[in-house]
Amino acid sequence: MSYSEHSEADAYIGRLNKKVAKIASDLHKILTDEGCDSYVKTIYIGYDFNGAMIAALYGHADYVEVALALSESFESPIVVDGTHLTWRTLPVAAIVKSKEDIRQFEMLAKSACGGVKNGEHTVDRDSEYFFKAKRERREKGI
Repeated sequence: MSYSEHSEADAYIGRLNKKVAKIASDLHKILTDEGCDSYVKTIYIGYDFNGAMIAALYGHADYVEVALALSESFESPIVVDGTHLTWRTLPVAAIVKSKEDIRQFEMLAKSACGGVKNGEHTVDRDSEYFFKAKRERREKGI
């Protein structure tokens, strides 16, 4: 699927404010250049490879958040715990706000895509994990 064949994603990105749309467009291109197919669900753009989820992109008011198929222990200045997004196989999220973040994201996307394509990404959280995390966030007042 070529970049121009992602019209649903283009429409989603077009609804974002100018700054966030530019970032989202760059991230979308990175993921599709890595061979991901894209599709849009009301609040996010999903990316997969042969049916295996690699990423989910969410536009916010002043940044883009992308859940990624990386290990829970993956470290990067732009990576945060992604449990709040409740993806079974996408445990972390990248918070992208700037051109520098986009460069860092490119490395993350390559790792996530490689891990899924090579069968090395094995995170698959069960429902109990999310119930426990939600309870803990509530107890902390988050």
